[in-house]
Amino acid sequence: MRLESRSLARIDSQHVLLLKGLLLWIVVAFAAVVAWSYGLLQQVWTADATGISVAITLAFLVAAAQGSRQVLLLSRALNHLAAVQRAIQGGMSSDHRSGNIPGLPEGCVADYISGLYTKARLSGARVALDQALLLESFETELRQGHDFGWFVADLLLSLGLLGTVVGFILMLGPIAMLDAADHTAVKAALASMGGGMAVALYTTLAGLVGGILLKIQSLLLDGGIRELMQRTTRLTEIYVLPAIERMRGDATL
Repeated sequence: MRLESRSLARIDSQHVLLLKGLLLWIVVAFAAVVAWSYGLLQQVWTADATGISVAITLAFLVAAAQGSRQVLLLSRALNHLAAVQRAIQGGMSSDHRSGNIPGLPEGCVADYISGLYTKARLSGARVALDQALLLESFETELRQGHDFGWFVADLLLSLGLLGTVVGFILMLGPIAMLDAADHTAVKAALASMGGGMAVALYTTLAGLVGGILLKIQSLLLDGGIRELMQRTTRLTEIYVLPAIERMRGDATL
């Protein structure tokens, strides 16, 4: 009973994945507004003379926008899956003699089920129907553009590490030929060391924060894709494939 009630709750829910993504970015936006009001963001960008922190910020914004689009598309796919599941469980009629299923709402899951019917019709009654390859292709289509978030997250961490190395080079460079007796040179070297340390710390901070946030978004997408694939597989194994087998059995009579 608990599993059934949880399944029905998932079917009736709308845009749960999108709400999770919005909650993440609402928290991030609130933290960004607070940091801006205290001048922390401006300090990070201005203190970094190399511009690596600005590059990290721009790359993060692009990847976050692209990931948000993926979240929206996947959330719509989950909603469509719920609509298809309600239609099938509600006993909506299907035309088993053709590849299309007019009783189902249009969308990616209905197209996948239509592909199953087309494969069954073209392969013949004696060939066992296996949906493993179709499921793999379906998952590949769902993951298009998804790896971009993981790539940018790793890129931001690498840029943060690069900024650390550059910052230490800028920090240690002025003391290489320093004359300890020249107090003016010592003061200038200390000022340069402070600037190099700022580059090292701020770029590392920007890379870590941006990379962590993008990985959280990518994990959210991974969870949504796993849920969509599991529910689609369960739906087709329980309802669609038995209906196809009955259709093929009736055709041989």
